[in-house]
Amino acid sequence: MPHRLLVRTGDRIRRSLPLLPALAAFALPAPAAAYFDSYLSTTIIGTLTPVQARSFSDAVGRTLVKTEDGASQRWQSPAGEKGQPVQATLTPVRSKTDKGQECRQIRGQLRRGTSSEQWMAWFCKQPDGKWKSREVTE
Repeated sequence: MPHRLLVRTGDRIRRSLPLLPALAAFALPAPAAAYFDSYLSTTIIGTLTPVQARSFSDAVGRTLVKTEDGASQRWQSPAGEKGQPVQATLTPVRSKTDKGQECRQIRGQLRRGTSSEQWMAWFCKQPDGKWKSREVTE
């Protein structure tokens, strides 16, 4: 089962993929793809435009590489996007080695207007230097 982010929207907790473009990586049959499209459309992260999603993904990458545990980085959706801007605070919570890989847990807090959501996820550094979301042994 692929790793899912824990997303809190209001008083509800949901499981979601880390970024909308991640859905493109899965060859889902039409009914499953429709389910994820419908499910994610009720979250802030699921409604990011492609430009916003790329910018947000870059911010997560910078946070993984350059931010110490406990420190926070802020991100805001690119200028010129329609609708209300999205703001995020990204905070590495802890770092550890798992299965020989350097891993970091990040907490994300996103806001758009009066809506907000939180998520936490582990990302591990791959041999090619890229970071990938995956489950980590606690």
